[in-house]
Parts: sequence; structure tokens; C-alpha cells
Amino acid sequence: MDAEQRLDCCGVAATENRLLVVRALEGAEHPQTPQELLAGLRARMNRVTLYRILDLLVERGVVARHNAGERAFRYCLGQGAHGHSHFRCTRCGATQCLDSRLLEPGLSRILSGLPMRVEMAEVTLGGVCEGCLGS
Repeated sequence: MDAEQRLDCCGVAATENRLLVVRALEGAEHPQTPQELLAGLRARMNRVTLYRILDLLVERGVVARHNAGERAFRYCLGQGAHGHSHFRCTRCGATQCLDSRLLEPGLSRILSGLPMRVEMAEVTLGGVCEGCLGS
């Protein structure tokens, strides 16, 4: 699914700046801080515009926002009904998105026993990443 389709699916108008933000997240190797996004987009938009776009995209489910224990939120593309999950290395601090569908069977069992309707789930696993294991 391309950037325009992602926005259209969530009922968001595909403006030039919104497309730039979604494309930047599509090309990112890890969840991005606003500062990292802005560094790549600085010539095209200011900080206030970026934050407004990120807030809208999170509200509409295009983008996921999470706090990995740092001072700044990180942003990555949302994963719809499957929720969103991450792995954070306790040695180097690197955070990466995981395919949440892998967690779906266990998460479904947990959620089925709750007396409420869960509309969103974020799971963060912690441990030692592949790079740090090899060091």
C-alpha cells in the first residue's frame, strides 16, 4: 500500500506535507522521533506543521506513537487491527517495529478474557538485540 492509499484508507486528505511524512516513515529503518523526521524534512516543513500532521495521523490510525522510555515519542506506521508492537534493546537502546500478527494468537486469548472492548493495543518487548548478542 502506498502513502496515498494509507491516507485514503483512514479518511485523511493526501496533502503534500502529509504524504512527505508518511513516505519518510515508510522509508525509516526504525521508529522515528520528531527530531529525526524533521531533519529529513526541514527544507519542506517546520516543527509545528510536523507535530500537527503527526497528531492527525495518530488520531486516524495511519501512524502509531509510542514511548520507549525516552524523553521523546517515536512514530512509525500503524498496523491497523493487529495493534502495534516493538522490540527495545536493553543494551543499546535501539527500537524496532515487529510484525504484530505474530503476537495475535496470544493477545487474542488475553483480550477475550477481559470485561471490556479493547480498541487498540501496543506491546513492547525488551531484551538484547541481534547486534548486541554478537558483541
